[in-house]
Amino acid sequence: MIQGERTLLRPFRDEDWPVVEEWGQNRNALWGPFQRFQLDHLPALREAYQQTGLLTRQSGFLLIETIKEQQVVGFVRYTLLAFPDADLPYPEIGCGIGDRAARRQGYAGEAIKLLIGYLFNGYPTERLAAFTDTENEPAKHMLEKLGFQQEGILRRTMFRDGRWCSIAAYSLLRDEWNPARL
Repeated sequence: MIQGERTLLRPFRDEDWPVVEEWGQNRNALWGPFQRFQLDHLPALREAYQQTGLLTRQSGFLLIETIKEQQVVGFVRYTLLAFPDADLPYPEIGCGIGDRAARRQGYAGEAIKLLIGYLFNGYPTERLAAFTDTENEPAKHMLEKLGFQQEGILRRTMFRDGRWCSIAAYSLLRDEWNPARL
């Protein structure tokens, strides 16, 4: 477990499925309004959990649990990207607060901060990447507050809600990381 002041990141457990499945019933809960919603998301997540526990050296899906209430409110994830050099992959990160009542309370920011520390301390990587819909102002604000810099826009990259959407690409370099942020 990775513990902060108000949250901890922990691996997924069997008893967590009812909460995640409840989030999966509402498009705006598990994946949020800026992600594609497809009916196979939960079955694909369950299959990955059965195969790997959602935690490998190449990727991880950790739950955000509040320390005080001991309630699961969301998740963080990372995946090593092999672009542009497969010999030197780097982590791409993301998060979601599935519990709608827990949104805008700083849990995502603290959880991402914990994940950044974990990845820079545990992986020989020079950079982290994050991608978000160009319309997702809360995510863009959080990334910039944590020190991420926007590198560019991937125009019309994701098909969502019957239209093509653009994605903002962000990065954080090791020497730019300041754990005192947030």
